[in-house]
Amino acid sequence: MATRQLQTSQQPVACEVCGRSLLRGEHATAFRSGTELRTVCELCTARALGEGWVREGAPVADALATRTVRARSLVGRLRARLEDSHGLGATDRVEVAGAERHVRAVPADQRGQLARAVTLFNASEHCKTLFGVIRSLGAPYVHVGPVNGEVLVEILVAWELCWYRFEADLEGDIVHRRAQGYELTELEGDLPEANAAADPDGRLALAV
Repeated sequence: MATRQLQTSQQPVACEVCGRSLLRGEHATAFRSGTELRTVCELCTARALGEGWVREGAPVADALATRTVRARSLVGRLRARLEDSHGLGATDRVEVAGAERHVRAVPADQRGQLARAVTLFNASEHCKTLFGVIRSLGAPYVHVGPVNGEVLVEILVAWELCWYRFEADLEGDIVHRRAQGYELTELEGDLPEANAAADPDGRLALAV
C-alpha cells in the first residue's frame, strides 16, 4: 500500500474524495485516476475504489477488478435514478437554463427551517467529514441559524483546532461547505450559544 505521512511544515493535505483536510498524524493513501495522482484519507479508500480509482502500486489484476466493480456500480446508480423518477410528486419541477431543478416548499417557521437544514446535512456527504474529525478531536460546538433575507441556513461546527461553516439551500435541497479554518479567532464576533449537537457518526440534531 502506497502511504505518505503529512509533513507539518507544509500546507494541510485535503482528501480528494470527501474534501476534508487531514489532521496531524493522519496518513493519506495515493490513488490513480487515469494519469492523475489522487490523495485519499483512510476513511474514503473504499469510496475511491468504488469510483474506479486504483491504489498506487496495485497489481494490474486489482486495477481490472476495480474497473469492473465501478462499471457495475454505475449501472446500479442509473437504475436507481430511473426508479426514483417514477416516484416524483411531492416535488415541483422547474426548468432552469435547460436543466431540471427540484424545488421543495420551504417551512414557514424558523424551527422548521432549521430542522430541514439538519435533515439535508445528515443526508449529505459532509457527515463523513465530521466523523473523521470527531474521531480525533471529540464532540464539537454546533450552531444552526438562518441567513437573514435568504432561504438559507448556516451550520457552524467548531473545535479548538479547526472549524467548518456549511450552508443549506432549502429550496435547492443541497448543502455546501462554505468555509473552513484552523483558528477560532478567524470567526468574527462572539460565537452564539450552541443549539445543536453532533453524534459520533457526524450526524446533527437540534437541541430540544
